Amino acid sequence: MKNVKIQHGIYKNLPSGTVYNSQAGFLIFAIGIAFKLSAAPGVISGEYGSSTLWAFIVMSAAELLLTAFIFAFVRMRGDDLLRCTASKPYRICCAFASVWLILKGTFYFCYCVSYLARELFGGVEPSLLYLLFLSPAIYLGIKGSRTIARTTEILVPVFFVLIVFNLVFFDTNHDFGRNLPIFSMEPVDFFKNLPRFGLWLGDAIPFAFLRVKNKRLPYITGSIALTLATVLITVMLGVAAYGDSLRMVSDLLIHMAGFNRLSMEIGRMEWTNLFAAVSVSILSLSFIYFGATAACDRAVESRLPAVIFFPLAVIIIIAVVPSSQSVAEFSTRQMGYALSALAVAVPVFMLASALYAKYKYAGIYNCLDDEYVPRELPYPEPPASLADNIMDGFKMQAENQFDALDSGSLKAEEDS
Repeated sequence: MKNVKIQHGIYKNLPSGTVYNSQAGFLIFAIGIAFKLSAAPGVISGEYGSSTLWAFIVMSAAELLLTAFIFAFVRMRGDDLLRCTASKPYRICCAFASVWLILKGTFYFCYCVSYLARELFGGVEPSLLYLLFLSPAIYLGIKGSRTIARTTEILVPVFFVLIVFNLVFFDTNHDFGRNLPIFSMEPVDFFKNLPRFGLWLGDAIPFAFLRVKNKRLPYITGSIALTLATVLITVMLGVAAYGDSLRMVSDLLIHMAGFNRLSMEIGRMEWTNLFAAVSVSILSLSFIYFGATAACDRAVESRLPAVIFFPLAVIIIIAVVPSSQSVAEFSTRQMGYALSALAVAVPVFMLASALYAKYKYAGIYNCLDDEYVPRELPYPEPPASLADNIMDGFKMQAENQFDALDSGSLKAEEDS
């Protein structure tokens, strides 16, 4: 499908499953803030203490590498190539990706509801909180990537301003020395326990099932750098302010807004980051849900299993598990190692499969849709139609018309 350029460099009629790199950048910031700054600092601090910041740095480096694998896969149109070559290993990989994204979304959903139920809305029926989170996430996920991307593009700049506003005016007694030493435990234990927190890896996997159309500016690279800086600065301030008590903080992003120095003048400020945290959590859950359904579509050629199973898993938790907090804690035990293994294996296998298919099916790869490749294709040569007398027929017809006009048997049309 050829795009039609309209004002301000915007294009209409984009194919389904396509987003701009600016929208992808906003999505990266939303899921990074939602997954890395909600429950993660408190949970990881319970294991690492003063080494929490350094654990985040190591995990951020691993996440950066996995994100690079995913966007390399997207850049080379690996999804299109592996689908058109009917790769069975890719279908199996997508099945694992779908299961992993459903687990990730379910566990993170429990973290969000557990925090809201314990910290903010203690007197509210838990089923109402499940409905509050589940309904918009399911709706946006079913609507698809373009609806999620457009919503994120509108809201995330507002959330970014609110988060920066609270960081700039953060004012409390803090000691940056609490971030030292680097290893408050043995290095062997430090690295051995990191895979338990695999729930907070692989945030970019849903991008593997999208096309990204580039604008002039490097929005994705800038957004990744901005997200990492925001996460690490927030965690550093959190450890400096709370110390070992950070393990008691359910949502660092919201609690830090309470230390805004302007709160003495204009009232409590937690609502600003609460609005941002709840909104980006819903957007991130919807994007995870979209990724699960897209992966399921590539695995079994139908989105229906993932469309049904994700909300069904949440409903089963409501009916069977007495506390969503127990489900959240389960994700950081032995299940955490399985989540880490899948979070690493899926991007690596996707990129390796795409590189192999590109080498093996070079002809098919060169015939893929060139709409997103910035190069001009040569115009085809006109067919040699004189051999079949087509042009001779047109020439003879034109000569007969001129002869008729000269003889007067056919009058030319006069301009009215």
